[in-house]
Amino acid sequence: MKLTLANSHDAICLMLMICITKKHQLVMSNRRLPCLDTYLDKALIYLWPRFKTVFDMYIQSLYQCDAKMLWVDGTHPHHIVRCYMEFTASLVQLNAECGDGQEAGEEAKELRRYFEEKLESNLVSFVDELLMEYFGDLIKFVKNHISEDLISYTECPNIADVEPVVKNFAVKWRTNLELMHNEVVTCCSNFVSGMAILKAAMAQLLNDYNRLSECVKMIPGGSSLNRNLVSITSISYEIRKYSRTL
Repeated sequence: MKLTLANSHDAICLMLMICITKKHQLVMSNRRLPCLDTYLDKALIYLWPRFKTVFDMYIQSLYQCDAKMLWVDGTHPHHIVRCYMEFTASLVQLNAECGDGQEAGEEAKELRRYFEEKLESNLVSFVDELLMEYFGDLIKFVKNHISEDLISYTECPNIADVEPVVKNFAVKWRTNLELMHNEVVTCCSNFVSGMAILKAAMAQLLNDYNRLSECVKMIPGGSSLNRNLVSITSISYEIRKYSRTL
């Protein structure tokens, strides 16, 4: 084992071996079988120092790298950033599941909760920015004029206010929906996060356009815009197409 470990540079593999060995120790202890104690103890004596050496090599490589040489302009996470994120997540998960790592497990849960909250808040912000970029006039109109319950107006609109919003949406909505989908595909290398962003954005778009349509019906003279209104069914159909693909 000592000779084999000297050629191992995979910290995750080493930590996995440590966890498996500790699990075996726990099983043997519960069954009161001490016959492998010496072997398992010796395995850990070899594994831990090698893990520490490899882990230090990883950290040192970060200190020594030139960030300017690694910089690549783009919207995707840098591949080195992704590698270290996956490395950290793997260690946290292994540490949390390790037999006697209860304290570390709680810290891992806190860390995971923190990043999940960050992801959620950034997802909401990204959805808002997407909608403002491609359907800005609709979003602004709904936000400024229509309440959530569709009963009252935050500002009383008239036909002159709503007409350009309705007509602009009727002309551009399919194109902008495709552009929004393509931007999510470009920006999100993670399929799950990308789908969550896309579904949230399209659900919000559908909700806001429904509020706009209801507003048009209530405005004096709004019936003149009926031919420019896009049916909710048509929008839902397009949204379902994009929701199945990323």
